Amino acid sequence: MRPHRERKNLGAAVLAGLVCGGLWVAFATTILDVARPGVMTVPLALGVGSVTGLVVAAFCWRPGTPRQIWGRVALTVGLHALALPVAAAISFGASGIWPPPETADLGLSLDVLGVRLVGRPATVRLGVGGFVLGLLLVAIGDRALRRRGMADRMRRGTGRPSR
Repeated sequence: MRPHRERKNLGAAVLAGLVCGGLWVAFATTILDVARPGVMTVPLALGVGSVTGLVVAAFCWRPGTPRQIWGRVALTVGLHALALPVAAAISFGASGIWPPPETADLGLSLDVLGVRLVGRPATVRLGVGGFVLGLLLVAIGDRALRRRGMADRMRRGTGRPSR
């Protein structure tokens, strides 16, 4: 029987699924529209977001304490956000802008929800923002998940640091 504090949190799982599904739509749109223009359609974007969201929600919908559940959510979303700089770099590489030639045509563009991405400073901001947000969420999630384990080891007497 599970302790009283261990339970599943559907809200946390749905939140993680929605955020990670949205991130994967941004990745796929950023990369595919440069590599193969016109391939990324609304049904494909919804399919990518839905499948990713369901997989992430299933991963995060496991029993645990609230600290473990939200730590798992933060870690999962943070790892997905860390892929944004990779998507930005691939889009610049696929468009021929990176490394920038002397006569780079920065007019290449990609619209995601009305925001122009490829060949624009917005792509750089997306990559940097994803990197910073990803590092922050991974650090928070790691601390939340690690702290619980360390407290258990200290109570049992097996977590003492060796000298």
